[in-house]
Amino acid sequence: MSTAKRTIDHDEIRRWVESRGGHPAHVKRTASDGDPGVLRIDFPGFSGEETLEPIDWDTWFRKFEERQLAFLYQDEPESRFNKLVHRTDEDEAEAGAAAGAGARARPSTSARWASKTTRVTINNATREELESLWGIGPQNARRIIDFRRRKGRIRGPEDLTEINGIDGKTAKLIASEVSFD
Repeated sequence: MSTAKRTIDHDEIRRWVESRGGHPAHVKRTASDGDPGVLRIDFPGFSGEETLEPIDWDTWFRKFEERQLAFLYQDEPESRFNKLVHRTDEDEAEAGAAAGAGARARPSTSARWASKTTRVTINNATREELESLWGIGPQNARRIIDFRRRKGRIRGPEDLTEINGIDGKTAKLIASEVSFD
């Protein structure tokens, strides 16, 4: 069984994606006022191709940095498994060590977040938007949507902890990425 790797290195991400015939994309219905919305990597023949739209690498990486994401992937030749996840201190430390070894340095975390203006509105977010949040995969996205249907509005992190699969730590991290309007 293959294990997943993670990186924040733009060149490594681009090489991996393009070597598998992929390209940067965004979920069409999540875009607004010049913001691409939810980022994805699209591959030819993907079953949801009507929902994705290609974007250029510069736009994709700008949002990747603003949202402080890391790229999770399998480095097996035929694998297209990838996911965008919340960046950790270890990702930053690894990038710093690589920069010291001659790799391109990344902007500081505070510089990246200073320009972040887009938050997911949790009470009307789509499944795709929810999956873009730290710690939320398809199953937890469905649980959040089911919770909204059953109980109504999510008022804050404390409501998130009522959802099976979301603990207090995850709820706090999600709360930093969403609005509860």
